[in-house]
Amino acid sequence: MDPELQEFRSGKKSLELICYIAGAGAFGVFLRWMQRQLAFNELGLAEKSRLHVALILFVLAAAVVFYRFIRNYEKARMSLPDDFSEAFSNPGRFYRIARIAAGLVVCAGAMLLFMQTGEDKHSTDYRILALCGLLSGIAFPFWLSRADRETETAPWLLCALSFLPMFFLAAWMVICYKLNTINSVVWSYGPELFTVAVAMFAFFRLGGWAFGRPSWKRCLFLCMFAAALCILNLADERLLGLQVIFLGLAAELILCCWIMVTNLQKGEAPPKKKKNTGGFEEL
Repeated sequence: MDPELQEFRSGKKSLELICYIAGAGAFGVFLRWMQRQLAFNELGLAEKSRLHVALILFVLAAAVVFYRFIRNYEKARMSLPDDFSEAFSNPGRFYRIARIAAGLVVCAGAMLLFMQTGEDKHSTDYRILALCGLLSGIAFPFWLSRADRETETAPWLLCALSFLPMFFLAAWMVICYKLNTINSVVWSYGPELFTVAVAMFAFFRLGGWAFGRPSWKRCLFLCMFAAALCILNLADERLLGLQVIFLGLAAELILCCWIMVTNLQKGEAPPKKKKNTGGFEEL
């Protein structure tokens, strides 16, 4: 086997990537915490501060670093196959435990959110979100396990399992915006809204293999970026259930990044398909 391909298959490149994601997320937590401590007054209003600009620049810098990873993989002539089973093959006990654990964390956050909002005036919105989160957490390990089935999975089932996380995050975006319609402090909820949007597009791209529109470069970039942003958002004060869900989403996305990098194959990238203005290729 090619030495460079052997290095990818050994997990060294995956571990390196995960360290960058975790490092970016950890530094983002520190920067967001500093912003909340020093750039907001006693009333919770955002004041003029360089920390606002610093956070934006950091997010952009993280995106550039992750993009450089994609470029390096391209230069090494690495690519992911268009077949779902080959691109997301994750056999063995380690992967089985990892995917179930990541899904269970999201489920635990959803159940905690449901219990926390019993007397909240927005309890209906939160309970809808909790239900969607529970379905998403259940769907993730089942979706990922389809790649290792000996028999081919029914396309409709793979599409349904891919759709649930996207639907959950779309619902989260709507509910987050609804609950903050009268909140003039965009910095208080803007990072959460932005993160949920990026995570939704990451799962949208992960679903590309199920819907016949795979794009490994965009998918891997969005998964890296979204995972780091999910970690960054742990610096905020919000319902504990939502914090646990963010942690679970980060775990799911990091696991997908690990699997994708491990399954990169040496050779020329597959020819680009013609643009389809009706769907996945627009993102």
